[in-house]
Amino acid sequence: MNEHAQSLGMKRSHFAVAHGMHHDNNYSTAAEIGKLCCVAMKNDQFRQVVSASNHACPSTVYAGHVYEWENTNILLKQGYTGLKTGITPTAGPCLAASTVHNGYHVVVVVLSCCSMDSRWYEVPKLVSWGVKKVDRIR
Repeated sequence: MNEHAQSLGMKRSHFAVAHGMHHDNNYSTAAEIGKLCCVAMKNDQFRQVVSASNHACPSTVYAGHVYEWENTNILLKQGYTGLKTGITPTAGPCLAASTVHNGYHVVVVVLSCCSMDSRWYEVPKLVSWGVKKVDRIR
């Protein structure tokens, strides 16, 4: 994974474990997480998974039991297309979010938000600011 990150130009990132939970040797920047998100969103299956509001999977051990997961990204209800919520002791509440505006894809990454809820209003403000800048350039 680290080799692939390096090939994407992610020079300030390192991954020690794949599960995404805190590990002292897992680190990155918002810009590099955004770069990774842009690459990942090119994959149809990945886009389908991160945009799903929920997922159900039948148990292979307990007959008739179905495991269910609900996506914690509440921006999906506002038309966003994904990506990933999170929290770690060092990065605090985080969110990588994606949406489509005027036919182009927008990815915003926020780290170390001041609260769990602040992610839900900071990201839309950043998207709004960003698309205004891009619209002016076009």
